[in-house]
Order: sequence, then structure tokens, then C-alpha cells
Amino acid sequence: MRTTILASLLLFVFTISHASAQSDYPQPPLEAYGALPQISDAEISPDGSKVATIVNFEGGTRVVVFDLEGGAPVQIGVKNIKADSVSFYDNENVIFRARKTETTFGYRGEFEYSGAFVINLESTETQQLLRRTENLHPAQSGLGEIVGRGPNAGEVLMPAYVGGGVSEARYDLLRVELDYPRGRRFVPGSADTKDWFVNDDGEVLARVRYDNSKNRLRVQTYESRKWTTIFTAETEIPWLYQGVTPDESGLVYISETDDGHQLMSLRFDGSQDGPIVPPNGREIEAVYSDNNRKVLGVRYAGVDPDYAFLDPSLQESFDAVSEAFQGATIYLDSWTDDRETVLYQVLDFSLGDVWITHHAPTNELSLVAKSRPDIPVEAIAPMMSIEYRGQDDLTIQAILTVPPNFRPGESAPSPAIMLPHGGPAAYDRFDFDWMAQFFANRGYLVIQPNFRGSTGFGEAFQDAGRGEWGGKMQDDLTDGVNALVKAGYVDAENVCIIGASYGGYAALAGAVFTPDLYKCVIAIAPVSDLNRMLSDGKRRYGSNHWVVSYWEDILAEGDARRKKLRSISPVNFAENATAPVLLIHGDDDTVVPYAQSTRMRNALKHADKEVELIKLKGEDHWLSVADTRMQTLRAMEQFLDTHMPVAN
Repeated sequence: MRTTILASLLLFVFTISHASAQSDYPQPPLEAYGALPQISDAEISPDGSKVATIVNFEGGTRVVVFDLEGGAPVQIGVKNIKADSVSFYDNENVIFRARKTETTFGYRGEFEYSGAFVINLESTETQQLLRRTENLHPAQSGLGEIVGRGPNAGEVLMPAYVGGGVSEARYDLLRVELDYPRGRRFVPGSADTKDWFVNDDGEVLARVRYDNSKNRLRVQTYESRKWTTIFTAETEIPWLYQGVTPDESGLVYISETDDGHQLMSLRFDGSQDGPIVPPNGREIEAVYSDNNRKVLGVRYAGVDPDYAFLDPSLQESFDAVSEAFQGATIYLDSWTDDRETVLYQVLDFSLGDVWITHHAPTNELSLVAKSRPDIPVEAIAPMMSIEYRGQDDLTIQAILTVPPNFRPGESAPSPAIMLPHGGPAAYDRFDFDWMAQFFANRGYLVIQPNFRGSTGFGEAFQDAGRGEWGGKMQDDLTDGVNALVKAGYVDAENVCIIGASYGGYAALAGAVFTPDLYKCVIAIAPVSDLNRMLSDGKRRYGSNHWVVSYWEDILAEGDARRKKLRSISPVNFAENATAPVLLIHGDDDTVVPYAQSTRMRNALKHADKEVELIKLKGEDHWLSVADTRMQTLRAMEQFLDTHMPVAN
């Protein structure tokens, strides 16, 4: 059902995900929302007989391989590491990526150590790839990446930093046998090598280099053991190449146009060609490729994802699934070698959050697993897309997640939660957001604005957020609350702001810059002191590193003087806060240091404000650990029950 309401500067376009609101609905226990999804990643095998999954049990995480032909599943325990992704090398070997927060002697601070592990399904033996490889640099994140198959059966090609200190280590390409996973140098790299590309025969096609001291990006091809530079550019921030063209004649990159993103190619003769995928007015959010990074299609950004495929069989499958699940959010995941069977993750309000397969020859759909089996479909809160005008007349899109018994235009104004996303280069969409769904199920209307600076709405919209931390980006949140209050959807006296990462910064900024707007504040892993955050980055990367340049541009559009950053840092304005503040932060956070929360707590206490800080022991920036995610949700529920309860 779609409804259009014009009220002052407010324009609503509702998409109700239920046919009608429920007058009486189940309330699953907090644990059903706070737990990690039962299935966090999956991939179908090359022959379509199996699906490998990362399953989160109450006692920990396992890799579980389901036999779609009726055989017993294979389960492999994963201890003390956080499994992120799973894939098949072939029908009998599964590879999964995992990470762990580590410290290393001689290097400052913590980092996210990652690795790849191979499971032989016949023996159930698990081995870590690159294990015992000589002279691996000890403090590198991103270890475990696979860029393609090797020249021989049972081999993968993996880049890794090899050598001594940070400046001396080379980013070599190593060949690794699955049954003898010690890495051996395949092609030597350099200290400024950033990426590798290979063909279907396991031969190196090209590499990308970036010299940070000179801001120089180079693309080089490899033939007869010689490197030839085919492209050079001066750029403060290196851009990415997405993969290899289907005919292996060049590299693929995303180009911005007035009509949206398009895929272009840098041919190995140095010429530019394209578009491979023409623009359709939307940003390209993800590029799909095979195991050797041959590009097969794209996913476009937006509250409802859309796709374009170079492979017609994948396009036909997606079109068929879209027809079967009209109004659902559909993510294409993986496919068989013959492209006849495709695995999807679907959020459908008659099934829930599920993994399904589509078999093209018979047009058969099969349920593989549910990600949230403890949450019945009747409890899933409806989601709505809205638009409103900002103070400078910029249109802001937002997602509303509402209690299942909320009726637009009929229900009384609701207590609300402003839930800005992190990033800030990210966006909210129609998806199962565990926080938004929990709060809505408990009676709160949840507002998730895609404020300026968000991705997914064009480069101009994202660029409009540069230098607007604490400024117009924050105004976009304020304007959303005020518009919904004016329309009669939100109770102005009962609004709480909750956010994580950048959203945590926005929550604290709301507390001190618009203190009359919010009744309570919850900030998870927030940035509170921008000067300290930037100085930490300079110590970690170096003052002239491109990462520092990126953050200076995002924070202050290049004007990152101490006075400017001080003026938008919530820690310096604690005396303005009137609402109680709850801070939650993991002590293993490698993105936003835990000290950002302690400084804010101390500033609020010094100003005699109500504040509590909860330390999540062993938790990272993303709330990846089941126990501490549950701890976070319980703490938020108790805080809301104390300061902004929902009337029965």
C-alpha cells in the first residue's frame, strides 16, 4: 500500500510491509534480537549439492555445510575467532575467513588480525592457509585474502606483506596449496603494491601500486616477468579497481556520471573503454565476480536493491525471484558453476529473513534456512520509506520502523527513537535491523534518516556532508524529528537518540547541540573528541597518509584546524547536556578507541551530568560477539525503561 501525504514541507511516501497493522502481536524475548543471526553468511557449492554456512550457536560459531541431497551436515567448531565469510574452492573444500583482535610486540595498539582456513569435507580436517609461511609481516590486517586460483589444481593465490618493518615489507603474491598451506612466493611485489589481478590460468595480469609520499597511483601489467606501467594518476586518495573484464583484456572500475555510476574498463593496452554496465541513475554498491574476480554484474544502491548482470542466466534468475517475492528485499549471494542454481538471502514478510535457492530450469524455490528462527513473522515490525525537507530545502530520505499495531494517520503520537547510521558513508535500507526491529516490537517508532553524507543517493548528496559533522548533517536529524512531530506521528516529549560509531557521535552531538530535542541519549563506540581522533590517526598512519587526508576532508572539508574540530566535538560541550547519557564501548575497538568514551564520561561527570559507561570486555567496533551484543541490548532496554518507558 502506498500513501502520499503533504503536510507543510513534509512529504511521506509509505511502503507498508504488512498488508495491515496487527492489533495484537507476539513479543519475542530480548535474546531473539540480541543474538547474532543464526546464519550470518552462506555459499552454494559449484555443483549445487551443498550450502556452506556460518552458524552462530548459543555456545559459539561453527561452519556448517548442509547437504541439499539429504546427507548429514558437516559441522566444524570455530573457537576464539570471529568467522566473517565462507566460500567453496571446489565441491570438497570450503574456505572461511575469520579475524581476531590482536596485539604484537613492537607495534602500537591493537589490530584486527585475519586469516583464511580450509576445511576438507571428507576428512573434516581444518588448516590455516599461510600458516608457518616464512617472514610474514607480523602486524597486518587483511591477511587471508584470496585473489584467484593458482596455476595448478588445489592452489590459491594470496597477497601478503612479507619482510621486516612497515616501510620495508613487500606486498608479495604467494601461492598456497590447500593440503600444504605454507605460502611460497609466486610473484614478488613492492612496498607500495595494493592489489593483484590474475586470469583463469592462474597467471598474473596486473597489479595496482600507490605511492603515498607522492600521491601517485600506477597500474602495471605483467608479461615475460616484466612490469609495464599502463596508467598513472595523481590522487590524494587511491581508488579501487573492482576486478577483471570478462574477456581478461583489462581491469574494471566504477566511474561517476551525472546519471549515476557506470562500470568502465582500463584496457591492458592503456586505453579506456565502456561503459560495461551503463548508468541507471543509481550508485553501484557492489560488484559481483567469480573466483578469479571476473566481473559478472553489479548491485545498485537504494532502499530496495536492484541488479544488472553481464551473465544473462543470473539476470533471468533474479527476475524470476523478484516476481515470486514482490515487495521483498532480495540479495543475490552465489551460484553454481553452470549458473542453473542461485542462492539468495531474502527478507520477506510472509517467511521472515531466509536463505533460499532458485533452480532456473524448473523455476523451483527451496528454503535452505532461516536467519532469525526465534522471531515469528507476525512480530516483524513494518517498515516505511519517507521523505522530508531539510532546513536548506534538501530532500532527506528515511526509513521508519513502526510497532506492528501502529496505523499511519490513526494512531496517537508515538514515543520515538532517532537511530542514525554509522559511517557516515553508509545508508539504511529495507532490511532486518536487529536494533530497529527490537525497539519497534517494544512499542517505539524508530527513525533511520539517510542524512546528507550518506551513500546510496548520488555523489552530490554524499559530498554535501563534507565538513558538516555537527552542522547540517546534525540538522538533518533534527528536521526529521520535527517533521514527524508536526505530522502527528511522534510524541515530541519522548524522543531518545541512539547511535553507534558515527551514529554515536551524532547521539552525543544531539545531547549537547540540541539538548531540548532528546529525552535520553545512548552512544555506542562514539567519537566524542575529533582532535584526539585525528591525532590518533596521525600517530598510527603518519600525518601525510591518505587515510588522514580522507578524514580531514570528511570531518572538516580540509579545514581540520584544532579550533574547528574543537567546535564540533561533543566532549567540549558537556555542560549543555540535559538528558541522561549511556555510553557503551568495546575495549577491543580498533576503529574508535575506548578512550573516546572515557573522555566523554569524564567531561559529563565533571559537568555534574547523569552518565553511565559500560565497558564491553573483548568486544570490537562492530558488536561481533554474541554475549556482549546481548549485554548491549539489555543495557539499552533497562535505560529506556528507566528514562523513556512505553505506556501500556
